[in-house]
Amino acid sequence: MMKLLNFTLENKAMKFIMLFIYFSINLLFLIKYGIRQDKIPLPILIAVFLIFHAVIYKAGNLSRVEIRIKKNYSYIYIMIMVIVFIIFSHLIDSPYKVNIDRWQTIEYCLKDWMHGTFFYDKPNFIGQMPSYLPGQLLIASFFYFLGNVGYLQVAAFIIFTLSLLYIFRNRNVQIVGIFLISIALSFVYDVICKSDFISSFIFIAAFIIFWHKKFQTDYFAKPFLLGIILGILCLTRSLVIIPLILFLLKPFIKTKTKNKVILLAGFSLSFSILAATVVLPVKNIDYLLQYNPLKTQGQGNVWVMCFFIAVTVFISGYMRNVRQVFFCSAILYFLLISCFLIESSLSGISYNFLGITYMAAALPFSIVGYCFSISDHKEDYQIL
Repeated sequence: MMKLLNFTLENKAMKFIMLFIYFSINLLFLIKYGIRQDKIPLPILIAVFLIFHAVIYKAGNLSRVEIRIKKNYSYIYIMIMVIVFIIFSHLIDSPYKVNIDRWQTIEYCLKDWMHGTFFYDKPNFIGQMPSYLPGQLLIASFFYFLGNVGYLQVAAFIIFTLSLLYIFRNRNVQIVGIFLISIALSFVYDVICKSDFISSFIFIAAFIIFWHKKFQTDYFAKPFLLGIILGILCLTRSLVIIPLILFLLKPFIKTKTKNKVILLAGFSLSFSILAATVVLPVKNIDYLLQYNPLKTQGQGNVWVMCFFIAVTVFISGYMRNVRQVFFCSAILYFLLISCFLIESSLSGISYNFLGITYMAAALPFSIVGYCFSISDHKEDYQIL
């Protein structure tokens, strides 16, 4: 196992693997939605897509070239993309026109949640049951009050870019990471369609970066605050536990018992308060089990999910630095969702209806992982 993880530290190998995951996610999006239009033949779209990403792979070497990119240029590019994404979030004025269920679902879920009404038994306009957990609703509620839930993805973009600026000193590497998220088809889709899926995983990636840099000598310097944050994050999406386990399980086992107790107290507090907001309005426990949001979030065989969680717990004991957390998170997400998609295909679901969106869980981790693979700075290799 140690030899395998040492392999993940090989920059050339991981550079290819991370970009391959990034490339595959967006290629799947291109194929799924490219076949729905007839203006440009799909083979031409794919050819252009392949050439473009081949150029990106080769351009990764420029991160080591001493090209002086002024700091202001990075902020100007970020500001331009923020404006572009705000415009994108207003392109579609109704989810019913383009048959987007996630946008309509989060809005009625937010309304019911804020009024203390149980909503997991209410299908959306295409017949799908909602799966929003209260942590995600809490985060989305801020943007709902601003009048556009699509701003959630704009905020996620800002947070992600700031985390890249925070962890990487090389401005070329920073620009590469910011560029990759801004052109990712899966992310642009989320912005335009006012989806919120990728934002959950962007927040996890950003949390890992900021917490690592702030408390890299002791992740449990503020255990109660950490517990509060984890309680909220774990109630955004069930899949977010994979990178959190990789990041914190090993140091959690090593930390003092006092820190463990304080962390669990903070976690229990935030987790129980948020969970109560969706559990208390339910008629009875049997009704909650019947309309369990974790069933619709899983999107696959529970045994497959349990297997990957077990693998994650096992691998976490061998984590040596934060680079490996992002490398392994991207790979595990990619393999896990691939299993779900294969399972769906074998069950007879056509490609046009596969849950390609869920593959985007690996997107922010593959981008950060790729940036790590082309970065040479010592601070990026700190031991956990």
